[in-house]
Amino acid sequence: MNGGVLSGNDGKSQTNSRHQDYSIPPLQTTPLGSARSSNASLQDEVDALLRERLDLHSQLFEAAQIQRKLSGSRELRQGCLQFSSEVFAVRFLSGDFTMFSQNGSRVLAVHGDIAGKGVAAGMWFTNLAGLLQSYGRPDSDPAAIASEVNRHLCYLRPVAPFVTAFLAQIDCDLGELTYCNAGHFPPILLRADGRIELLQMGGGPLLGAIESAEFHSGKLALEPGDTLVAYSDGVLECCDPSGEEFGTERLITAVEHAKQPSAHATLMMLLAAVQDFANGSPGCDDVSLTVIQRDAECSDVEQYLPQGLVDTPRQ
Repeated sequence: MNGGVLSGNDGKSQTNSRHQDYSIPPLQTTPLGSARSSNASLQDEVDALLRERLDLHSQLFEAAQIQRKLSGSRELRQGCLQFSSEVFAVRFLSGDFTMFSQNGSRVLAVHGDIAGKGVAAGMWFTNLAGLLQSYGRPDSDPAAIASEVNRHLCYLRPVAPFVTAFLAQIDCDLGELTYCNAGHFPPILLRADGRIELLQMGGGPLLGAIESAEFHSGKLALEPGDTLVAYSDGVLECCDPSGEEFGTERLITAVEHAKQPSAHATLMMLLAAVQDFANGSPGCDDVSLTVIQRDAECSDVEQYLPQGLVDTPRQ
């Protein structure tokens, strides 16, 4: 072997077959018409995806409106009692729900939370709203309502989600409140003299968990100036920029300082306290509040104010 040259059998030298070819290959070009066609096809796909996204958003918005209509009006006044509720969904449809129904001087208020969030929870809300309309009559015992809803959800296991709910029947003439807490966070009762009570006596487990579960009702009297606040875990778990949760103690403090002449104004003050604490941090769960408030004084003039459900739609 000499310098990469091989001697063949015929005596002629041959170049090493390992020799690299460093010549530049000819440039492959795409016809101008093909490039334009490819770009147009890509743009068509992008436009189609945008149309699908807008259509999906439109359908979700429509579903959210139906959910709010099924929940009923957000405000109610009967005699010296005021009721107000708001639900704020973190993903279009909410797993939290609030409902008011009325029959004469009796009002049934329901505040609850369906396990999960978004579309799945919103779909189950429709089923739950139907159950509450079927069994949740204002003159029914809250424990009996909870028992019927629990039986139905257990029948649908394992498809049906777990549900927590606070159900309260109020005799607005007497100020008597009968309630059942089915696995929900205990509502906060602010007495007119500043005392705080948590409603933990009557109730049972969350709905849809135990088919043979027993539910019991508790009772209390709403005195003039008393305020009752029900809330969801989205309120307690609201975080500030450092990741610290709002928590029960802050909520109790907020309730003590939020009292306003109207239930809706009190609710807005509570919501403002939560939002100020979050300081712009995005929410991770649905937020809902229900406020039941008895006027400190009920004059004869107030007896002639409009009574019943307010037709203001939920925002």
